[in-house]
Amino acid sequence: MASAEALHPDVWRADQLAAPPTPCVPTGWAALDAVLPGGGWPLGALIELAVAARQLPWRLVQPALRTGTQQGLLVLIDLPLQPQLPVWAAQGVDVSHVLRLQPRNTGEAVWATEQTLQCPQVSVCWLHLAQPSAAALRRLQAAAARARRDATRPGAWPAPLVLCSVPAPAAPAASAAPLRLHTDAGTDTGLTVWVRKRRGPPLSAPVWIDAPQPWAAWLPATVVPLHRAMACTPRRRTHHECR
Repeated sequence: MASAEALHPDVWRADQLAAPPTPCVPTGWAALDAVLPGGGWPLGALIELAVAARQLPWRLVQPALRTGTQQGLLVLIDLPLQPQLPVWAAQGVDVSHVLRLQPRNTGEAVWATEQTLQCPQVSVCWLHLAQPSAAALRRLQAAAARARRDATRPGAWPAPLVLCSVPAPAAPAASAAPLRLHTDAGTDTGLTVWVRKRRGPPLSAPVWIDAPQPWAAWLPATVVPLHRAMACTPRRRTHHECR
C-alpha cells in the first residue's frame, strides 16, 4: 500500500510529522527543530508568530536572520519597533542587508509584502500585522508559496523565509499559515514557545528555548517613507527589479 505522503503531499499520518512540501532551514534552536516538520523553518511558506502586545520575537528568529542576511536582503515591514542595529550586528546579523518599510495601513503592508516577495534578492521578509485577518493571511501565504530565489549558487535558499508576527490577542482562530507559533515575552535566560499549528499531530507541551536576552535589541519605531525604503521598486504592477 502506498504511503499517505505518496497519495498527496497534504496528506500525512495523524501521529507523525508530515514531510515538508518545501525546503526547511534550521531555526537555530535544537529543541524547536525537533518538533517542526522538516526540522526547521519552512521556506516559501507563511510562518505566523503570535507575541505579547508591543513585543517582537527577536530572540526566536535571530539565528535565522543572521543566516538570512548572509543569503540576501532582510526586509522588515510595519514592525512596531525599530531594530537597534548595533545590537543586531553584534549578534551576527549583516545590517547592511536590512531594509525597513513603514506602510500607512494594513492594506499597504500586505501589498508591500506581496511586491517584496517578487524580488529574488530577498531572503527574509518579516511583516507585522497589528490586526490580522484571515483574508490577509491567505494572500500572504499565496505570495510566499509563489516566491522564488536564485538557487544556482551553492547553499542558496530556493525560496525566502516569510515571517508574520501578530499580537496574540488579535490572532485569528484559523489561519492559512502552515506553521503557527506563540511565544511569551520570556525571561533574561530564554523563552517559551507553543506550537499552535504544524503539519503533524498537536503538540500540547510548550518548548523552552535557552536564548539569553541581548541588551536593547529594539527602539521605538520611526516612520520611513515607503518610497524611500522599498527594496524592490515596481516599474509596472506585474514586474519588479531590485536596485
